[in-house]
Amino acid sequence: MSVTLRQLRYFKAVVENGSFARAAEAVFVSQPALSLQVRDLEKTLGWTLFERDSHGVVLTTLGRKIHEQTLRVLDEALLLETMGKRFHEGPFNIALGIVSTLAPYIISKLKAELQNLEERIDIAVTEATSKQLLNKLLGGHIDCALISLPVGKLELTERELFEDPLVLAGSSARLAAFRKNARSLKAEHLAKSDIGPLLTLSEGHCLGEQVLGACSMLTLEGVYRSLESVGSVARLAGADAGLTLLPETAAAAEKTASPGLSFLRLAEPEPRRRIGLVYRVAFHDQHWIEPLATAAARAGKCLIEQSVPLID
Repeated sequence: MSVTLRQLRYFKAVVENGSFARAAEAVFVSQPALSLQVRDLEKTLGWTLFERDSHGVVLTTLGRKIHEQTLRVLDEALLLETMGKRFHEGPFNIALGIVSTLAPYIISKLKAELQNLEERIDIAVTEATSKQLLNKLLGGHIDCALISLPVGKLELTERELFEDPLVLAGSSARLAAFRKNARSLKAEHLAKSDIGPLLTLSEGHCLGEQVLGACSMLTLEGVYRSLESVGSVARLAGADAGLTLLPETAAAAEKTASPGLSFLRLAEPEPRRRIGLVYRVAFHDQHWIEPLATAAARAGKCLIEQSVPLID
């Protein structure tokens, strides 16, 4: 026979109330039911816990030791019970992955949006490439991720939050030359504009692939592709080293960091990436998903609104 929490609670009630009758009233059960549970506890432990007399009960030597341990066990049991409730109702501590081409720009805005929510959500951010974040997500190392969609994994749920247009970035002189020489302001004409190299991220970054695809770069001739951050790409573009496509979410911050950088909005169909919240299917009913998704969507749209006045 195993010791049960019920037995320990009834045992604790007897100690605190000094008699079986008062203990039964305190825990709202009949005295015979409570006495049976305490007797079963004594049988399991192999020794009596109380000395009974006409005035009540007194703990035996073993009873005193068991009482000390009982208090610890019941405290831990209460902690377990409340942990589930706290996780269900918050505050929530979420391990959030953010793709490295978005993280530097959205983190502060996302933190601000989370502070405005009724729900308390604390995020521990992991910054990496989309592929790395998906591996961490599938391995259970993070709870969710903000990355480019689509992902196309049956084990993961994808929730689109906002569209992030890709705008042409470079020096004002180089943008003017593109505007003059290109047949139209379409991304596909960058490959034929002959106004210098196309700057983009190295292999492993999905944004780099998106830029090459949008510009119809069938070969890597005329492409400078050895950079690891959007910031590095933007600095080179601002220094008149070539043209690039930057996410609009990054435009305001990169303009501040590189005053020589200018932007041009391309013609429709304007290239863009879709940013979404991705999480394991098993998390579909978690209460933190909706407020986190709402906060991230607002943060992304705020970044884009700040960039709009900077783009021709």
